[in-house]
Amino acid sequence: MDIRFDFSLVLGKNLRSGDGLTTRELRKGLRRAEKAALAVARRHAGGEIGFPDLPFLERETRRLSRDAAKIRKRFTHMLLLGIGGSALGTKAVLEGIGGSGARKGLALTVSDNVDPDAFFPLLRSHPMKTTVVVAISKSGGTAETNEQLALSIDALKKANGRSWKEHLILITDPSMGAFRRMAQEEGIASYPIPPNVGGRFSVLSPVGLFPLAAAGVSAEKLLQGARGMENLFRRRKPENNPVLFASAVYAHYLLANPKPVQVWMTYGQGLERVAEWWQQLWAESLGKLRPDGRPVGQTPARAVGVTDQHSQVQLYQDGPPDKIYTFIKWRKGNLAMPGGKALRDLFEAEFEGTIGALWNAGRPIVRIEIGARDEAHIGAFLHFWEWVTAVVGESAGINPFDQPGVEEGKKITRALMGEKGASALRERFLRKMKSRAPAEIRIRGND
Repeated sequence: MDIRFDFSLVLGKNLRSGDGLTTRELRKGLRRAEKAALAVARRHAGGEIGFPDLPFLERETRRLSRDAAKIRKRFTHMLLLGIGGSALGTKAVLEGIGGSGARKGLALTVSDNVDPDAFFPLLRSHPMKTTVVVAISKSGGTAETNEQLALSIDALKKANGRSWKEHLILITDPSMGAFRRMAQEEGIASYPIPPNVGGRFSVLSPVGLFPLAAAGVSAEKLLQGARGMENLFRRRKPENNPVLFASAVYAHYLLANPKPVQVWMTYGQGLERVAEWWQQLWAESLGKLRPDGRPVGQTPARAVGVTDQHSQVQLYQDGPPDKIYTFIKWRKGNLAMPGGKALRDLFEAEFEGTIGALWNAGRPIVRIEIGARDEAHIGAFLHFWEWVTAVVGESAGINPFDQPGVEEGKKITRALMGEKGASALRERFLRKMKSRAPAEIRIRGND
């Protein structure tokens, strides 16, 4: 494993704007991070959370990989239905290693939106006689996934008749929920999601590992990288521990010197999808109300180098100093193509130049370089961010593993779709919307 973490440009001695951490603040931040990590570890030891266990489930992963190998012999395509944590981790790893086709396996497509203009063409593009559909929902009650699944089952039945069930796999809670009942009653193949692993922390569970293994990705190497990061985190002292050092830095800019925005500037194909995964992890884990009712959180923003140097960096350079920046790139690029070295040199210069300009403007910057674009490095990197998010959340005094703010929108959505027992909520919501003060402008025809 070869990942370089450079925190020098958040230190006060290197940041003339006064936005950097003093030696005293860094020591305090490291102590707070260590204390928070111990609190998270206690929750893990008590069985409340399970993501630290996932890198060590080697026997289960080998069995899952064998099943995926059998799937590859029977089908040509896999259509994954899921949203949020059920989809973003798979997309991050798949694009991180080079996209569908980078390994010998099924052509894997992830559908994580119910936009009809996107979903129906996607569904029609799949040869349903040789496609396996994988639907992921821990609760089995995710409205978007359920609707996608109903439409996909119709397509499977039309193409395969009575054998349609052989083309469907469910990944869900091991004992509860609509998907689990469906798997048991209909005899549909399924895999369990550990009950103590939330969606945004689930990429190294069957949620991510099974579809990725079917696409030819090495699930074992993903876990190997994550296991290396877990062991390193447990072994090293805070000042030489990337998880604890990063947690100290990011908690400082969340709590002591609050920056409302964290910008990820990614340099390298595939890292944009990793940033999408991180965006949910950071926003949903840390955007909370503290026990005293005060809100805490940091808006995660994505930018792609070098494209967004021409669309966003003007704001970052001369706009308000309300952001912390994380620059991420692959350390090794493609030099095999004609002209590869010249283009790589330009790309590297753009990376260094943008960091230098923002540093000159006094912006705090964390710099991360990932040694190779492979499963082990991506597994380590994702697990690193899971731990950093957990520790920063604990440092803030909130629960980084729940998502109470998401549930309200889900309840209203289900009520509007006619969920049984939700008619009162639906009527209240419609009355409230009808009573709002109007401010609507419409353009029609040749106005």
